[in-house]
Amino acid sequence: MKAALLKAYGGIDQFIIDEVPMPMPQAGEVLIKIEASAVNPFDLILRQGFMAQFIPLELPAVLGGDAAGTIAALGAGVTGLAVGDRVVGDFPANGKGAHAEYGVLPTSAVAKLPANLTFEQGASLVKAGLTGRQTVDALGIKLGDRVLISGALGMVGRAAIQYLQEIGAKPVAGVRSERLEDARLLAGEAIDITKPPAEATFDFAIGTVSAVTGNLIKHVRDGGQVASIVQIPEGANADHRVTIHELRHRTDVDTLNAVLKAASEGALIIPIAKTLLLSEIGAAQSAVAEGVQGKVTLKH
Repeated sequence: MKAALLKAYGGIDQFIIDEVPMPMPQAGEVLIKIEASAVNPFDLILRQGFMAQFIPLELPAVLGGDAAGTIAALGAGVTGLAVGDRVVGDFPANGKGAHAEYGVLPTSAVAKLPANLTFEQGASLVKAGLTGRQTVDALGIKLGDRVLISGALGMVGRAAIQYLQEIGAKPVAGVRSERLEDARLLAGEAIDITKPPAEATFDFAIGTVSAVTGNLIKHVRDGGQVASIVQIPEGANADHRVTIHELRHRTDVDTLNAVLKAASEGALIIPIAKTLLLSEIGAAQSAVAEGVQGKVTLKH
């Protein structure tokens, strides 16, 4: 089968399209014929080797964490899924990712794709949808709670905002001044997150952008909570006046099913900015690096 292989850590010139052996599903696993995958900012970090100390890849490696396609084969003992089912998959960062014609996953990382969603839509929803919901759930948000979200127009920020709206909370988008209008259209209320506040007025906040996390924390009252998917700057919470939940994406099929249900009902929309071919993976990563507004997907 064909795959987009990262030959060595470095620039986009390290990608080649080449033949690799077809993976075979073991017990509890499924083989997915991948129709679309998504490119995430984390893929760029992996490609450049910035995580090599913590997530060493056996090169050449296949990147890509989000995929959608159809089940091509079942491993022993698999129930609830059948050959031909349209599914999405949450791939780990282990060098055997989604940027290939086929991929193998345990059933605990696979969910059925609703009929009214395309493969590209399915691939765009996986990690953004999971992470957005997990940040909200970490805070124990209730009906009517007001929550500040930095990077609100990013994919995780959008997923968090739309989940907050779904459960009856009140999201407030934290963005740069030039994006306030777009943010208000999404969240209803928006503030310039690049400016420190005159006073803290939030009990809850979600951080998705490193550069403004210090300001984000300043918006939270003493005793409040922050769920962050980015590193907290040194000294930003030196007196521990707020509780910080540092989160990483977690594979969870129940949450993934909830994400897909919300998307199928129109309660969650992740915009797709570009769809390129698998062979254009370098251009896709460049588009993400340049800050394209929306998800970048690859058609296989």
